[in-house]
Amino acid sequence: MYNKLKIAILSIHSSPLGVLGAKDAGGMSTYLLGLTKALGASGHLVDVYTRVVTGTNHRVTEVSTNVRLISLSDGLGQLNKYELADQVDPLAKIIDDFRQHHDLHYNLLFSHYWISGLVGHQLKAKWQIPHLVMFHTLGRAKNELCPGEKEPQERLEAEEKLAVGADLVIVAAQSERERLLKYFSLDSNRVQVVPAGIDRQLFRPLDRSYAKQKIGYRASKIILSVGRLEPVKGFDLLLAAAALIDPALELKVVIVGGDDQGRDLEEDLKKTTDRLKLNNRVVFAGQAAYECLPYYYNAAAVTIIPSYYESFGLVALESLACNTPLIAGPVGVIPELAAIPGSESHVHLLSERKPALWAAVIKQVITSPPLVANAAADHLLDHYSWPVAAERLAEISHSMSVNRL
Repeated sequence: MYNKLKIAILSIHSSPLGVLGAKDAGGMSTYLLGLTKALGASGHLVDVYTRVVTGTNHRVTEVSTNVRLISLSDGLGQLNKYELADQVDPLAKIIDDFRQHHDLHYNLLFSHYWISGLVGHQLKAKWQIPHLVMFHTLGRAKNELCPGEKEPQERLEAEEKLAVGADLVIVAAQSERERLLKYFSLDSNRVQVVPAGIDRQLFRPLDRSYAKQKIGYRASKIILSVGRLEPVKGFDLLLAAAALIDPALELKVVIVGGDDQGRDLEEDLKKTTDRLKLNNRVVFAGQAAYECLPYYYNAAAVTIIPSYYESFGLVALESLACNTPLIAGPVGVIPELAAIPGSESHVHLLSERKPALWAAVIKQVITSPPLVANAAADHLLDHYSWPVAAERLAEISHSMSVNRL
């Protein structure tokens, strides 16, 4: 048992209580909520700092036992990520002023995303405590792997500065660890894995007919994809593959996620569905409440992750927990899941982005008998729970510099 930590978490550009599936509120929000709640349940004290976008008053919200969301007003209103990057100095001051006013003391600082990392870099020097950084995605990886992405040099330089300057970099998948070690020539012990977890009470097998009724789609074969509408998610590959599947199979492609900021890409994807004559077979479902996602997974015959790049891939865990098979490229945690003995019927790993290959595997999966929930499927998720993640973070924190905590 480790001594209890007092942790300040920075999530400047995105509140963990934001609408999941909207821009800047996806896997990172899920990760933060799951991890912080588990840390709090273990007795650690956690304050998560973010911004108030509307209003001029600071707000403190009790999220769960021992976990608070502290939303601070800087008076600047809605800012995009790059405008926020110009406000690092005042953001750091506002957080430190709040800490001093309320006589708060922390022994660990954990920043999420590069903008929070820049703020945390300043606070680390002032507070003299260890600073952990988790990028969630890397600008360099997006630029290299996805033709539709172009992250600016400002972000690339900031991530390199933080990777070198932080006490530790935290990642959620081994593939991301390897990428960081390669990009920034870090010592292997400077990058540590704290895997994501899954809420098995929420994500669980349900009757498929009931799930279809709940989401309102009665197609015999639902092909599901979940994620923000961004080029990196690779929905173009999914549509190209779907166009090669016999319409007689009565499939319906359902894409869950998106908001007003993803509207342009949605329009482009709709034009692609027109060109591929998929109009009646593709649904852009928009945002879905997090608690409704299990209905989508259970209604689906298969979940597709066609992303060019994922730093983790929570969708994979959510789908498998609902006993819905997965087809995905070698992104995030997918190679780790595919390497687990007995995963062959649940995880289909495709290393090439060839629509004909994806179409063939999709057809194979959706025409096979539905998977039967069993111990083998549960085994795939044994290492992915929020209490395990919280214990791992505590272990890393204490072994990193026990004399400073």
